[in-house]
Amino acid sequence: MFISTFKTSRVYLPVLLIAVAFVLWLDGFWFYNETIVANDNRAPFYNIIAGFFESYKLLNVLLAFIFLIVQAFMLNNVITSKNLVDRHSYMPGFIYAVLMSSSFDMFSFHPVLIANFFLILILDKIIDIFDENKVYFEIFNVGLLTGVASLFYFPAVFFILLAMIALFLYYLVSLRAILATFIGFFTPFFFLGLYYFMIDKLHIYFAMFADIFSPCFILNLESGLFFRAYMIVFAFIALTALFKVYFVVIRERPMRIRKRYNIILYFLLISIISLFFITDIHIIHHGLVSIPIAVVMSCFFHSNKKKLWNELLFTLLIVFLFLVKFDRYDLLSNDS
Repeated sequence: MFISTFKTSRVYLPVLLIAVAFVLWLDGFWFYNETIVANDNRAPFYNIIAGFFESYKLLNVLLAFIFLIVQAFMLNNVITSKNLVDRHSYMPGFIYAVLMSSSFDMFSFHPVLIANFFLILILDKIIDIFDENKVYFEIFNVGLLTGVASLFYFPAVFFILLAMIALFLYYLVSLRAILATFIGFFTPFFFLGLYYFMIDKLHIYFAMFADIFSPCFILNLESGLFFRAYMIVFAFIALTALFKVYFVVIRERPMRIRKRYNIILYFLLISIISLFFITDIHIIHHGLVSIPIAVVMSCFFHSNKKKLWNELLFTLLIVFLFLVKFDRYDLLSNDS
């Protein structure tokens, strides 16, 4: 039902996507007072808005939901316009919205949600960075967007590696291109550091930045039975999709499409590697993985001709997602 519907481009699907996402966020709107604004290791730009959202939690959830919908359509446009799926559909945006609604901790204007906005823009630019006439301008923009994203969520700094990898993949690596990337990346840090220096707080914030990257145990997630089942189903679908897309589907595609999918694969690897360098907000950090996984799953479901198998897998994912929600409410009622 879900997959066969969103594999098309019918005019009502944007409204249906918003409606499904709203249903997934109902508990966030209903229990908005229980939502938590990320307090640990706030990045400088996120610190500016976090205090405001702590005082207006309903607005926090509402704006986060609107921002998620905007990102879903942004990602959908990037994936379909770059021919990463066979035809235009709303599946990439739909899958992204579902994955970004998988935990109650995500029902707020959290830093990963903001970082993802910039990462989608980066993905859009970096996929088409092969044009040598504008490579230095675009790679500067990629570095700049990465720097801004990391000032909302520090672990986003790892995505500067994606820019370097793209230069190698498109055979555009040069001293000028590398310098353009890092000049763009360090520009927002330079102006922020200059501001902190002027107010004599540079040493304080530098120490805070250095303390961000302390390894954590990435499997220390919610321990509920249904959450584990959800993660198993998610991992099975993701791994199946990765295997088929990279070993079967894209082998038949033109070279430019294969290079674009290599960018997606490195995006995923960087997202996973960065999991080892975050601290207490590791649950929402998994939102970074939602971007590349949404792309790969969309390609998989588009190419897989077994309609019943597609619907069964994704419906099972949705079912366990709701079971996780119900399990959480039972725990809350027992505690009270």
